[in-house]
Amino acid sequence: MVLHDFVKIDKSRFNDAIKAYFLWKELNALIKNSHNRGINFPETISETLLCSAMGFELKRGTGGDARDPKTNEIIEAKATSNWDKDTTSFSPKEAFDLLYFLRLNQRDDELYIYNSGISSETLKLIQVNKSQTLEDQQKQGRRPRFSVIKLIIEAQNIQPVAKIELRTKKVIKL
Repeated sequence: MVLHDFVKIDKSRFNDAIKAYFLWKELNALIKNSHNRGINFPETISETLLCSAMGFELKRGTGGDARDPKTNEIIEAKATSNWDKDTTSFSPKEAFDLLYFLRLNQRDDELYIYNSGISSETLKLIQVNKSQTLEDQQKQGRRPRFSVIKLIIEAQNIQPVAKIELRTKKVIKL
């Protein structure tokens, strides 16, 4: 039996995540000055900010990243620090009730939160290449990769449900 540990994100954890964001952003900029690629947006930052903004509990353990305490739904969070594009991967055994996508606008230090409305079962139907769905690749033990922005957010015209203004530490429900 797997025990899950849920953490409520209080103001102190939220402020720590914002501080970590600005430290990450500075390190990322320094690295990008001398290398082609930067550092991925850390999930410890994005998941904490998502939980704070949406009232979720951060999940420690396996099977999703968060839990909605009102519905007990398991939340999977995926994020990109590149506003225009993403390549997101999913493990072969991920199971969740709702996929949330976080899209960072580094220039303005704003994090946009999208509720895709998609579960892990619905996600399996996504066509990741000309001949395979996400489920086809998962059955092969692969980590399917595709653009959530292109194949879900833009394809279904999904609008953000919240925005975090990182400079002012303000959460705005949209």
